[in-house]
Amino acid sequence: MKDTISFKSEWYLEYGDGKVIGPLKNYVTSAGLSIAAQKLAGLSSPYLVIGDDTTEGDTISEVYRKAVSVVTQSGNMIRFRTVLLAGEGNGQHQKTCIFTDASDAPGSGIMFNLLKVPWGKENQMILTVECRLTLQ
Repeated sequence: MKDTISFKSEWYLEYGDGKVIGPLKNYVTSAGLSIAAQKLAGLSSPYLVIGDDTTEGDTISEVYRKAVSVVTQSGNMIRFRTVLLAGEGNGQHQKTCIFTDASDAPGSGIMFNLLKVPWGKENQMILTVECRLTLQ
Protein backbone atom coordinates (compact mmCIF):
# COMPACT_ATOMS: atom_id res chain seq x y z
CA MET A 1 0.00 0.00 0.00
CA LYS A 2 1.23 3.48 -0.83
CA ASP A 3 0.68 5.51 2.31
CA THR A 4 2.83 8.56 1.77
CA ILE A 5 3.09 11.39 -0.68
CA SER A 6 6.50 12.77 -1.44
CA PHE A 7 8.15 14.95 -4.00
CA LYS A 8 11.38 14.07 -5.74
CA SER A 9 13.29 17.06 -6.99
CA GLU A 10 16.37 16.84 -9.19
CA TRP A 11 18.34 19.44 -11.09
CA TYR A 12 20.45 19.02 -14.24
CA LEU A 13 23.04 21.36 -15.73
CA GLU A 14 23.39 20.88 -19.49
CA TYR A 15 26.32 22.75 -21.05
CA GLY A 16 26.61 23.79 -24.69
CA ASP A 17 29.47 21.32 -25.25
CA GLY A 18 27.13 18.42 -24.35
CA LYS A 19 28.38 17.93 -20.80
CA VAL A 20 25.57 17.14 -18.35
CA ILE A 21 25.90 17.33 -14.59
CA GLY A 22 23.14 15.67 -12.64
CA PRO A 23 20.95 14.56 -11.24
CA LEU A 24 21.71 16.95 -8.39
CA LYS A 25 19.60 16.14 -5.36
CA ASN A 26 17.81 18.87 -3.42
CA TYR A 27 14.60 19.26 -1.46
CA VAL A 28 11.22 20.94 -1.62
CA THR A 29 10.96 23.71 0.98
CA SER A 30 8.20 24.02 3.58
CA ALA A 31 6.77 26.91 1.56
CA GLY A 32 6.86 24.72 -1.56
CA LEU A 33 4.99 21.93 0.22
CA SER A 34 2.46 24.45 1.49
CA ILE A 35 1.75 25.84 -1.99
CA ALA A 36 1.46 22.29 -3.39
CA ALA A 37 -1.05 21.50 -0.64
CA GLN A 38 -2.95 24.68 -1.48
CA LYS A 39 -3.19 23.60 -5.12
CA LEU A 40 -4.37 20.09 -4.16
CA ALA A 41 -6.99 21.59 -1.86
CA GLY A 42 -8.38 23.34 -4.93
CA LEU A 43 -9.13 20.13 -6.83
CA SER A 44 -12.35 20.40 -8.79
CA SER A 45 -15.58 18.75 -7.58
CA PRO A 46 -14.32 16.32 -4.90
CA TYR A 47 -16.66 13.48 -3.94
CA LEU A 48 -16.53 10.86 -1.19
CA VAL A 49 -17.19 7.44 -2.76
CA ILE A 50 -17.99 4.30 -0.75
CA GLY A 51 -17.72 0.73 -2.04
CA ASP A 52 -18.42 -2.78 -0.79
CA ASP A 53 -16.12 -4.83 -3.00
CA THR A 54 -12.86 -6.51 -1.98
CA THR A 55 -11.31 -6.49 -5.46
CA GLU A 56 -7.57 -5.86 -5.51
CA GLY A 57 -6.15 -2.83 -7.28
CA ASP A 58 -7.25 0.76 -7.67
CA THR A 59 -10.90 -0.05 -8.31
CA ILE A 60 -14.15 0.43 -6.44
CA SER A 61 -17.66 -0.92 -6.97
CA GLU A 62 -19.42 2.09 -5.56
CA VAL A 63 -22.60 1.91 -3.55
CA TYR A 64 -22.78 5.53 -2.42
CA ARG A 65 -21.27 8.91 -3.27
CA LYS A 66 -21.64 12.39 -1.86
CA ALA A 67 -19.97 15.72 -2.58
CA VAL A 68 -17.25 16.48 -0.04
CA SER A 69 -18.72 18.88 2.52
CA VAL A 70 -15.60 21.01 3.02
CA VAL A 71 -11.95 21.05 1.94
CA THR A 72 -9.50 22.92 4.16
CA GLN A 73 -5.77 23.41 3.89
CA SER A 74 -3.29 24.43 6.57
CA GLY A 75 0.41 24.37 5.80
CA ASN A 76 1.19 21.09 4.07
CA MET A 77 -2.04 19.33 5.20
CA ILE A 78 -5.31 19.09 3.29
CA ARG A 79 -8.53 17.82 4.87
CA PHE A 80 -11.48 16.47 2.88
CA ARG A 81 -14.46 16.31 5.31
CA THR A 82 -17.85 14.84 4.47
CA VAL A 83 -20.81 14.54 6.83
CA LEU A 84 -22.98 11.45 6.30
CA LEU A 85 -26.46 12.05 7.69
CA ALA A 86 -28.79 9.41 9.17
CA GLY A 87 -29.95 7.97 5.83
CA GLU A 88 -26.67 8.27 3.95
CA GLY A 89 -23.98 5.66 3.34
CA ASN A 90 -25.46 3.08 5.68
CA GLY A 91 -24.16 -0.49 5.86
CA GLN A 92 -20.87 -2.34 6.03
CA HIS A 93 -18.23 -1.10 3.61
CA GLN A 94 -14.80 -2.21 2.40
CA LYS A 95 -13.46 0.80 0.49
CA THR A 96 -13.66 4.57 0.71
CA CYS A 97 -12.06 7.10 -1.60
CA ILE A 98 -11.99 10.66 -2.82
CA PHE A 99 -12.78 11.29 -6.48
CA THR A 100 -12.02 14.63 -8.12
CA ASP A 101 -13.52 16.17 -11.27
CA ALA A 102 -16.63 14.18 -10.31
CA SER A 103 -20.40 14.61 -10.26
CA ASP A 104 -23.40 12.84 -8.73
CA ALA A 105 -23.22 10.24 -11.52
CA PRO A 106 -21.74 6.90 -10.37
CA GLY A 107 -18.37 6.24 -11.98
CA SER A 108 -17.71 9.89 -12.79
CA GLY A 109 -14.42 11.55 -11.94
CA ILE A 110 -10.87 10.48 -11.21
CA MET A 111 -9.96 8.37 -8.18
CA PHE A 112 -7.53 10.51 -6.17
CA ASN A 113 -6.96 8.18 -3.22
CA LEU A 114 -8.28 4.89 -1.85
CA LEU A 115 -8.75 3.50 1.66
CA LYS A 116 -9.17 -0.29 1.91
CA VAL A 117 -10.38 -0.73 5.50
CA PRO A 118 -13.69 -2.30 6.56
CA TRP A 119 -16.05 0.03 8.43
CA GLY A 120 -19.75 0.47 8.98
CA LYS A 121 -22.50 2.97 9.61
CA GLU A 122 -25.95 2.38 11.06
CA ASN A 123 -29.18 4.00 9.86
CA GLN A 124 -29.69 6.64 12.56
CA MET A 125 -26.00 7.50 12.88
CA ILE A 126 -24.41 10.77 11.78
CA LEU A 127 -20.79 10.23 10.80
CA THR A 128 -18.11 12.69 9.71
CA VAL A 129 -15.58 11.10 7.36
CA GLU A 130 -12.28 12.95 7.02
CA CYS A 131 -9.38 12.22 4.70
CA ARG A 132 -6.19 14.02 5.79
CA LEU A 133 -3.50 14.36 3.19
CA THR A 134 -0.07 15.53 4.36
CA LEU A 135 2.67 16.44 1.90
CA GLN A 136 6.17 15.59 3.10
